[in-house]
Amino acid sequence: MKFALITEGVSEHRIIKHIILKYFKGKEVEVNQIQPQIINNKQDNNGGWNEVLKYCESEKLLDIFIENDFLVIQIDTDESQNAAFNISHAKQDNSLKTADELTHEVIKKITDSIAPELIAANKIFLFAICVHTIECWLLPIYYRNNHKTDIKSCLFSVNAEITKKNMNPISPKDKNGYKARKSYDNILKNWNSKKSITDSAKHNLGFKLFIDSLANL
Repeated sequence: MKFALITEGVSEHRIIKHIILKYFKGKEVEVNQIQPQIINNKQDNNGGWNEVLKYCESEKLLDIFIENDFLVIQIDTDESQNAAFNISHAKQDNSLKTADELTHEVIKKITDSIAPELIAANKIFLFAICVHTIECWLLPIYYRNNHKTDIKSCLFSVNAEITKKNMNPISPKDKNGYKARKSYDNILKNWNSKKSITDSAKHNLGFKLFIDSLANL
């Protein structure tokens, strides 16, 4: 099984890759990072949600399936209200959209941008839509109260717990640095089996949808 990844950045790549490898532990699995490029565990070109959307619209997407069976597309929703993303967190009556509504709007936006010939060829796309950031997926590792379902200030909440364990806090401005990478690696050690991953996924809709898509392969 060969998975190609398009993610916002190196930390998202690290988390998604770990989930795939542990979920399919014992099977022959290969994970290939496409965007952004990662060399020696460090991000080597521009990342972010805008680059994810650009790549999905480009002809380069056609080449991914030459050597890969599946494509995982990861994107956060924290910046989706930006004009270039253009998906509001609120409905017309100003009430907030549910995580389900927001997630499926983002998936539709991405699929609408993908070349029709790829859709017609039944190529398999897996979506890791993070409401609002991928760090929200990590909360059930450390929280047993209502915080495990939070969708706001998730990196702050993760940092609050890992510093209690003498781990370096993760700076939102330097997720590519050595200390941040080491902290992510230590966090991800808690997901050492398929069960530990699926138990965490129950508390976040986007995470659960991604795991459900893996289960269907």
